[in-house]
This record gives sequence, C-alpha cells and structure tokens, in this order.
Amino acid sequence: MALALHILPAADVLPMYGELDTSSAYSLSGHISISVTSPFSLFEPRRPARLLLQSVTLTFEGQSEVITPSGGYSGLRLCTITRELAPPTPIEISNEGHEDSSYPCVWNVVFNLPIPGWLPASNSIGTEATGTSYALYATAKYSAVEEEAPASSWSFLSLCAPFRYRVRTAEAQRSITIARFIAAPKAEIPEPTVLNYLVNSTATAMSKDSKGKARIPPDVLAKIQVLASVPEYVDVNDSALALTLRLRSKDLCEEECKKLQITEVGIDIIQHEKCRHRPSAACLTRFPIPSKKLQPPNVPLRDPHPLSSIYDVAMFVAADYAESVSRTFSLLSPDESGMYPLAEDNYVFANDAVPRPDGAPQTWYTMDTSIPFVQSTGGAECWGKYDTDEVEFQGLQWAGLKDLRSSTSSPLYSVVHELSVSLTCTYDLEAPGGKVAREKLGFKVPVTFARVAPRIQAAATSGAALVLPVYSQLYDTNGERKIDYSTPLPLYTPKLESEPLLPTGADEDEDAAITGVSVYHGVNDVDGELDKRYTRVVVAGESCHAPGVNP
Repeated sequence: MALALHILPAADVLPMYGELDTSSAYSLSGHISISVTSPFSLFEPRRPARLLLQSVTLTFEGQSEVITPSGGYSGLRLCTITRELAPPTPIEISNEGHEDSSYPCVWNVVFNLPIPGWLPASNSIGTEATGTSYALYATAKYSAVEEEAPASSWSFLSLCAPFRYRVRTAEAQRSITIARFIAAPKAEIPEPTVLNYLVNSTATAMSKDSKGKARIPPDVLAKIQVLASVPEYVDVNDSALALTLRLRSKDLCEEECKKLQITEVGIDIIQHEKCRHRPSAACLTRFPIPSKKLQPPNVPLRDPHPLSSIYDVAMFVAADYAESVSRTFSLLSPDESGMYPLAEDNYVFANDAVPRPDGAPQTWYTMDTSIPFVQSTGGAECWGKYDTDEVEFQGLQWAGLKDLRSSTSSPLYSVVHELSVSLTCTYDLEAPGGKVAREKLGFKVPVTFARVAPRIQAAATSGAALVLPVYSQLYDTNGERKIDYSTPLPLYTPKLESEPLLPTGADEDEDAAITGVSVYHGVNDVDGELDKRYTRVVVAGESCHAPGVNP
C-alpha cells in the first residue's frame, strides 16, 4: 500500500509590495493532494488499501546562504511557519472499490498560510547559486489497517507483529518564489515622484598633494548650493535615469559671483554589494529572525547547499578570514566616461547677487539630463574603477557577474545604489583669461532600483482573473478603510520652449543611447517660471547649442 503527497499551491510565485514590513502578511494558499494506490501482485488480486492517516503537517521555511572565498559557507534560517492540517483524531482512508483502477484515489487538504511581509525576495548569487530561497514541506504520518486474521491461523510474522514499526511517513517539497515590487499593480502605472536633495559645500583640510596649489577660498565654496532631483525609484527594466541639478550661490557678493565658473559635470551610477556571514545587530533588531537555538548547526536547514557539508567538517579553512566582503562597480556603459564638459566662459553665478525688481526670487542654474545605464557591465575590461583586481575576481565567485540588481537589504546580502555627481568649479584669481584655481565639488545621493509590477489588464478584455490587493493595503489594523495621501496632485511643470539639439551626426535611432543635457537659468518649479536663459553645453565631446543661442 502506497501513499504519496503532492503540494499544489495556488501560485508558485508570491508577490509582495513596498518596503520590507514586519507588520504586514501575505496569504499563501493551495492544497495538498494525498493519493493512495493498491500494490500490484502477480499471485493474487489487488487488495483494497486501508490506511489510518494520523497527521498532515505543512511547513513554510525560508533560508539564506552565502559562500565566499574569505569566509566559507554561512547559512541562516529566515522563518519557519508550521501548520497541522489533519484533525486531532486519526482518519481512515481507503480505495475500496477502486483497487483495480489505474488511477489512485485522491484526497485534497486545503491550506492557507500567513507569510510575513518582511521577507526579502528570492535570488541567486555567485557561481555556486547560493542566495535566498523558500519552500513548502509536507509530511504525512500514517499506518496500515491490518485485517483481523482467523484465530487458528499462525505464521512467523504474527510473532514479529509486536516489534514491527507500523507508523510510516510520506514527504513532499515544493519551491516557492517571493517576488518584491515597489508598489501594488494598477491599471495605469504612474510616474514616480521626485525626491530633492539639498547639498551645501563644506571646506575640507588640504591634503599633502594639494599644498602649494591655488585653491578656491573655502568661504566661497561654502556658499554654493546644489539641489539634486532624482525619481523616487528607477525601474530595473528601464535604460536611463532622469537627473536634474540646480545651482545657485547664497549670500555671495557680486564680485565673487563673477569669478566662479562651472566647467564640467561628472555623473556615475554606482552599485554596492555586500555579503555578511552573520546578520548585523541592526538587522536582528529590525526583523524577527529565529534565535540561535533554531539556527544551524543546532537545527540544520531542511535543504542546505551541497557544499555546506564540506565546510561543516572543516575541509576548507580560509587563509584570511573576513566577516564580510563587498564590491563596487559602475552601471554606466564601458565606453561611457560619465564626464560632460560645459561651454567656456560659463559664469553661471554672475547675476546671483544682482538685486531683482519687486523682490523676485533668485534664479537657479538648471541642468536636466537623462543618464543611460546598462543591465550588465561586462567582463574584465571594466575592472579597476573602484576595486582592485583581487576584489574583482573574488566578487565574481561570491556575487557572480556584474548585473543590475534591485536595491535590497537582507540579513546576509544587501544591494545599495548611489548617484555620484562631481562639479568642476574654477575661480579667477586674476583678470579673466589669467590664472585660475580649479576644484571639484562632489557628492552622492541615494537611488532606489526596484521592480515595477505589471499593469492590471481589464478582465473583460484579457479574460484573466483580477488580481486583488492584500487586506493590509486596503484597511488598517482596526478595520478602518485606508486613505492614500501619498499621491498628491501633480506639480505644475512648465514646458520648455524647445528641446536641446543633439550632437552633430546623431541619428534618431540613437537618441536613447546619448546623454543630452539641457541647461538654462530659471527659478524653482515651486515658485513658478520667471526667467530662462539657455547656455551652451558640450555633450560626449562634441559641441551643441541650445535653441536661440549663437555660439
């Protein structure tokens, strides 16, 4: 008599939305199929199978694993959720009347598990395909119902009956993928809101190499303000990132304003990956990770990586042990330098100190650009920009290829993105055309790369079932209906009179691969449009002119 289990979830992919949230949960439902067949015999007809089902247990478990050259193997149990699906009293199941059928008799046990909303997305990293994974594990315990034998019958097996192990076990496993999206799906995908970062320059101590060189006075640099605007998130499937830079001087005298120029803009999109061998204290405080008593080696993982046994028996010992490893690389194309020289005589702050009539607000020198990025940065030709060759080689082992990944923060593996901006400033120490001091004003702003849920198609046209949001997105914990105040009315954005020209020789099909920079003077969008004066800009090494301006 054979009993088999099959786990059949409603979907193998469980979508989650928004940030990792310990106060939310998602439903994972489906059923477990229990099938019973009678054994086949050549000497007698097939007999009905009579089984006593004692328990059916279903467990959802998540785990995170990493393997690094300097730290070896490390495994962590993220969560364990167990439910008993069978009644407390044993149930007899039998295929009587269908024992000769070629198909088994099937019983379905329905389940619905609450899955915590703080779990990180499933992923696979490194050449050994470690990472974060989830699975369902089902276990059924049953015993055979023996028919009563005649009182006069005797056999050797009857003597061994008290010593026979009657409880049997059947098991099944099913992988579950958790996919995280920035927001719940909608019929129309809205444009992400814009985040503004105000950057103030601060003076730094002079290095040994800079001693003796002409420098811009620190009190002049400290009065330069930069307002960087980036989208709230960037879709990992996009190919460009929108950036707006606004510059102005604050409380700088007119004479000093006329000496400052912006000659070059440097932009880079950076991805930082970090792998730890144990979760940080902040992570243990933020997330309800099982205690050490429930972690390996005290309680082994249900489905550990095959290489874990090598490290468990100390067959591998790292020469230079490290608690964590990291790598950093650029997401720009290998043939893209990220440096964009501006036109000469670009005194953008010259009129900042000039009084304006009727107390009009001060204008901003504004640069709008779209920065193209790639999904993968290629091989060894991209090495050495941020890391040494040794770090680059080890990174290929524990993290894999340099692929664009979603921003994430999990107990053992995290990905962070930054936008690095540098502004080359010059300061006239003498009359125009004479000696100048040159320095770079550099800063970084955080950027979030995320996956955007596909649009909801109308059920009448597509025939697909409508995807409903989770309960926690519609109602508060007290049952009150949630009101979404996070989507304000769109801000008024004046349309430019005309678009800037592309470099000479650029085809229309190549527009997406060219970084165009539109530069003009204007007040902040919040104050309304007051004045725009275009200036020349050099893109990708070639000169182009904004509309209405003669070179």
